Amino acid sequence: MRFTDGDSLFAPQLKRIQDITADAVMVWGNAREGALIIKQMRQMGMQQPVFACDRLASGEVLKIAGRDAEGLHTTYPYNPTRPDPELVAFNQMYYARFGQQPDMFAAHAYDGMNILIEAIKKAGLNRARIRDVLTDLKTFQGYEGITGRIIFDTTWNDVGDIWMTTLKQGKFEYFSATPHE
Repeated sequence: MRFTDGDSLFAPQLKRIQDITADAVMVWGNAREGALIIKQMRQMGMQQPVFACDRLASGEVLKIAGRDAEGLHTTYPYNPTRPDPELVAFNQMYYARFGQQPDMFAAHAYDGMNILIEAIKKAGLNRARIRDVLTDLKTFQGYEGITGRIIFDTTWNDVGDIWMTTLKQGKFEYFSATPHE
């Protein structure tokens, strides 16, 4: 069911889902709207499992939906709880500066900036050479950033491991969604 950013009431959409007796609900949107959807589902007596995009793996969901979000399953582009020393240091520095934990955008921006710095070190201060280094897929294939091993496809999308979360007792637990043999 379609909704718009900024919407607050989801009863018409939820009623339609309730009427078809869906086995589960998938929410694709921002944290605020997703949390309101979950809260309103539970108020309507809907107990289906909720699956969502990475934007719902957020403290905002916990603030708005509280215990109603328990059991929420989401995707996430990396594991922010990894005991990697560089990630731990980044999380601490970010929190000290901004008073909150970094989100996936901050972590990926940090990795992206470090990739750019490495390209500048290799190419010097020449825009064309920097671009050439950045667009040479072999240069940063398997780059180890704070978000983990970054693997680029031919369109420069990061196709490295993805993660899943489940909200248990008010905390997001992360686990790999990539089968490892």
